[in-house]
Amino acid sequence: MTLRVLGPLYGSKRELFSGPLDRHTAPYEDFVPVASVSVEPYSGPWRAERAKRCWPTSRGALPRISRGRAPRLVGSVIAFVAAMVSLVPVPAAGQASAPARWTPARLADGQPDMQGHWISNAVGAAHSVEDGRDPSDDVIQSRVGERNPIVIVDPPDRRIPYQPAAVARRAQLLRDIFTPTELEHVDPHVRAFLDGVPRNNYVPGGIQFMQRPGYVLILYESNHAYRAIPLDGRPHVGPEVKLWMGDSRGRWEGNTLVVDVTNFNEKTWIDSHGSFHSDALHVVERWTLVSADRIDYEATLEDPKVFTRPWKMAFTINRNKQAGYETFEDSRHEGERDVEEIILGGRRAKDAGLTGIHEHRREGR
Repeated sequence: MTLRVLGPLYGSKRELFSGPLDRHTAPYEDFVPVASVSVEPYSGPWRAERAKRCWPTSRGALPRISRGRAPRLVGSVIAFVAAMVSLVPVPAAGQASAPARWTPARLADGQPDMQGHWISNAVGAAHSVEDGRDPSDDVIQSRVGERNPIVIVDPPDRRIPYQPAAVARRAQLLRDIFTPTELEHVDPHVRAFLDGVPRNNYVPGGIQFMQRPGYVLILYESNHAYRAIPLDGRPHVGPEVKLWMGDSRGRWEGNTLVVDVTNFNEKTWIDSHGSFHSDALHVVERWTLVSADRIDYEATLEDPKVFTRPWKMAFTINRNKQAGYETFEDSRHEGERDVEEIILGGRRAKDAGLTGIHEHRREGR
């Protein structure tokens, strides 16, 4: 069974999460609205403010969700999915082995056809590319037992290779995230700014590909973002131009769309753990069509101002097979009022002497 949950994953009460309990093995079917939950994740330890009663569906009304306890239906489904997933071997890199050789359909201009609606199997990376989702959030969002892959595949320790000064800066950001007192202490995603690349590929919400001669267009559910990627070999814009989503230039290598992205500003984060970059960030994406319903995604990131070496993330993106699916409108916008409450909460906590650091390293890491 697949559950569709309207609720805040990373601070905004209006964010959309959609997808199966296990995005890697479950088909996209049986979408059922479950609940809308409001949380306050940035003023210290998370706390549930309220859980709204689920509305009726064709299968009847689902039970109310209370703090720290998933409804019996969801718990049963999670237990079943966890049991099934335990029988499926998954490589440590968080990416499935590629299926047998496959030839995609071609469009009139020769491009492999990747059009349609897709969704990442690595939404937890939006919280932390190094450690995945916060286990505390999994309880309130009824996601205990779901796959939560670490998307970094290189370097071997699966940590961002920050330079010493950058390590110190991110540590301070994690303290500021714990008790935020200024706007810059709040995740740009929560403030409803564009997420940048590669983060827009693993935040909650779907991805739609459209193709026209000489172009690939990517539409994101999150925050109305989009990317128009020319394939004609034109150069990047001048170095003085700095963009939230960067400047993308693409080419096809067989069944792989290779996208070179430059010209970033330094205002986006790679995840909500304050994983920052500079305006020297350079990303090379590889979108490989391995079957009609799966894309293997890789991104190599380099930034000589803050990283000691290039590093790579990888995960799969599955086709959304729900009949008649349409891209949802994300109602977040700049000036999101939740941000004011987050900052006020942080200031109250700090005035009360509450300080700490926002982290939740995986066991054994």
